[in-house]
Amino acid sequence: MSLTDTAFYTRRAINWTILGIIAYIVLKIFWSIFLTLFLIIFPPKLPPPNHAFGRLPSLKFPATATGSAQLTFELQTIEGKVPPASASANVYFMPKTAPNLLALNAAQEFANRLLFNPAPVQENKNIYRFNDPELPLRRLRFDIVSGNFIVRYGFEQDPSIFIEKNFPAADAMLLEAKNLLQQYDLSKEDIDNGTPTVTFWRLSGTQLVPTSSLSQANAVRVDFFRAAIGSTKIFPPNPDEAPVAIIFSGSANTKKRVLQLAYTYWPIDLTTSATYGLITSDEAWQKLQIGQGYIARRPASGTLAVVRNVYLGYYDSLDAQTYLQPVFVFEGDNDFLAYVPAVSAPWTE
Repeated sequence: MSLTDTAFYTRRAINWTILGIIAYIVLKIFWSIFLTLFLIIFPPKLPPPNHAFGRLPSLKFPATATGSAQLTFELQTIEGKVPPASASANVYFMPKTAPNLLALNAAQEFANRLLFNPAPVQENKNIYRFNDPELPLRRLRFDIVSGNFIVRYGFEQDPSIFIEKNFPAADAMLLEAKNLLQQYDLSKEDIDNGTPTVTFWRLSGTQLVPTSSLSQANAVRVDFFRAAIGSTKIFPPNPDEAPVAIIFSGSANTKKRVLQLAYTYWPIDLTTSATYGLITSDEAWQKLQIGQGYIARRPASGTLAVVRNVYLGYYDSLDAQTYLQPVFVFEGDNDFLAYVPAVSAPWTE
């Protein structure tokens, strides 16, 4: 074979190779498009809910919850209707701490670290109060079973605490709050990975009310909201107040610096879950209108609740609950927000 023939067949082989590669790429693209369209038209069926935890207890909304009877509801979503939701969702187990004979000793050690008198005053079976002999307005109430607690300084009786205003920037206040949680071994992964908020408050009479400016603030509040589970947010009873929150004064006195440290944390076991069937979003909308929902945030003004968005979330009660359950979240104008339990009958009390 001559060099001319060799060059001819080499070029021919290269051309066929290039055409083959192009054909493979084109076929792969068309196959991907076909599979995508097929799954859209014929989506795979999800396995049926397993209801592995049996019948779930009712969600514990605050006893002071206001009903929806005084509100007029109006649906104005992008779809023009209540958007459909998943037919099922995960429910997660929330383990509880068993009573421990050494729990009181642990509480006393914690109180001592916070510079309280470790000699407790028992308020009821689980709640113990610790006083500060130097500052009678400063107290610690501790639940020895759950480990939840609240530290509070009675600023209502001592307005002089607000004379000092040692407040750095908001980022520095957030860092101070995070360091405080770490200092007392209170940090948790879902709190650390959550979305904290920093808000400013001023004294009005004997109450703290929100203000938009740090320069006008008498106190700074840092709320630690849990991280979402996947793309599903977790909501406390008050969507503006996290169960773990710290309110700082501007005082340079260490004991007076923290006006309040509220710590209510119920662990979630993400490795232990079950799937449960849900009511439809239309059913949830109907329940909200007839007063079977929880109004987490009323409209800022008026009695008209305009709903713009409906989606699934999880409800994190301040009271102990055995399972983290899904709720329908109704979000709207003027800061309106409401929850409706999502698990369908007969799998909830």
